[in-house]
Amino acid sequence: MHTSFEQHWMQRARFLTQALIISGTLNIGLIATFVYFTIQDEKAVVSYEVESKDSQNELFTNEQVLRSYSVASFQDLLLRLENKELAEEGYAKRDLALACLVAFHHFNLEKALGGILLQKRVIAFRNAQGNEKVELMAYPGLTDEHFQALLSYARTEKWPYTSKGLFFEMKRNHSPYDASLLEAFYLTSEFHSLYALLLKNGISIDKSVLLSLLIEGSWDQCKSYADRLRLEQNYSIDACRDFLVGYLFHCGSKLAADLLFQYDIEFVVKRFEDRQLLYFLDLNAEKKEELEKLAKELLLSPRSDLIRQRAASILYSLSHEMMPQPYDYLTVLKRFCPEMLPQPVKVQEIPAKPAVKIETAPQKLKKTHKVQDGDNLWKIARKYGVSVESIMKANHLETDRLRTGRELQIPEKTKG
Repeated sequence: MHTSFEQHWMQRARFLTQALIISGTLNIGLIATFVYFTIQDEKAVVSYEVESKDSQNELFTNEQVLRSYSVASFQDLLLRLENKELAEEGYAKRDLALACLVAFHHFNLEKALGGILLQKRVIAFRNAQGNEKVELMAYPGLTDEHFQALLSYARTEKWPYTSKGLFFEMKRNHSPYDASLLEAFYLTSEFHSLYALLLKNGISIDKSVLLSLLIEGSWDQCKSYADRLRLEQNYSIDACRDFLVGYLFHCGSKLAADLLFQYDIEFVVKRFEDRQLLYFLDLNAEKKEELEKLAKELLLSPRSDLIRQRAASILYSLSHEMMPQPYDYLTVLKRFCPEMLPQPVKVQEIPAKPAVKIETAPQKLKKTHKVQDGDNLWKIARKYGVSVESIMKANHLETDRLRTGRELQIPEKTKG
């Protein structure tokens, strides 16, 4: 009985010990977490206070401020638009914060200020490692009212970015996009110009399709085509082809390949080089029915064996058959285009027309004449009292030229 009582209390003691250990561990973890975040908050406050301390105690160079601001977030820079502390060369920190907002976050400055004429100056700094020189645009001469307008615009506009900034927003996020973001980008001049180019050439697609196409490429590529359209005002079919072909080969865009397949396949077949056409076929491998028709067209075209053989492989693949080896063009034609095989030519027998018998008066050959130097038909005819024509007919002459030494048959004189 005594032993059983001791065991009972020993078990309870072990349970209590384990509970205390777990509780102590949890408390230590909570304390450590609290201390960590407290230190982080203090660091942030200290950092902000150090930056905000009186400029009379410490002067900042433009490079120091820009180096710090270049890695700041969009919201962080918005807060600094109210900082009037001076740096160098007449710039306040808010001027440098604005320069970083425009350069690194694509803030739409011109729209925010209603398109006023801005002073622009290029300023530069080196990154934290000192191995890269960064140049950006600064905007001196802005007043307090201007900065208030900037802050108001940033706080009320959901997407206060330039076209480039909106493009990068969609690059960073994946579909489905925010409806207001889409609408903002659809209203940009770049998107409008490229969409108009497609519509004017009979390519009627949803705006989301063009957006997906543009996202497959870079902003520089998108802007380059749009700027060219605005400058040249050339919305021809050639400009449209140049746009789609550029995205096809520079970006590997399946959407560009699809649009060319749907709307301009004749151009692809006639104008693409062999290597371009092979790449195009790869991007459209899933279009079974359309690809079969195209492959047959290429098989019958005057293209090289490389293209014909590829067309044959597509046709055999779509038919779930193995292509015979070695490749033989006539075998492929017999399998897929038998109607195009050379047919034996049937020779139609034409009944012979009965010979027309031309009755002529028999000419009796009287003698021969051996042509001498200086002879001609006129002399010989006069000598024998016959006509030139009769001599030519008797000797089957086509011209009046005679070869010295030839013997001519002289016909008999005709009576009458």
